[in-house]
Amino acid sequence: MNWSFIFATVVTGLAVVFAVLIFLIVLLKIMGRLLSAKPRKKPAPMQIMPRKDSFKLVAPARPVTVLKPVPRVDELQVIAVITAAIHAYGEQAGKRLRIVDVKKRELNTRSAWGNMGVIESMR
Repeated sequence: MNWSFIFATVVTGLAVVFAVLIFLIVLLKIMGRLLSAKPRKKPAPMQIMPRKDSFKLVAPARPVTVLKPVPRVDELQVIAVITAAIHAYGEQAGKRLRIVDVKKRELNTRSAWGNMGVIESMR
């Protein structure tokens, strides 16, 4: 048994395997960048804003309509309407449903950064 020949064969085999793996990694990274490259938009040129002195106050062309405030709806009335709808649905389905608890919850529980992440991922 020639140990130097066995050692040389093992080292050569490992070197070839790792060289091919590194080559495949580099090839896949290059292909990924080429195929997923998004065309970059050039930023819009900065516009110079006019000074406030150059604005003239002009009367509106047509009269401005003032909107009346919408009357606030009592939260208990809304809960009663939702409860009645759930009860009616339960009767149609042949089930007896009841509301156990009502908890007030904020509509937007994400941070501004989280909202932007969701918007970006939905594009």
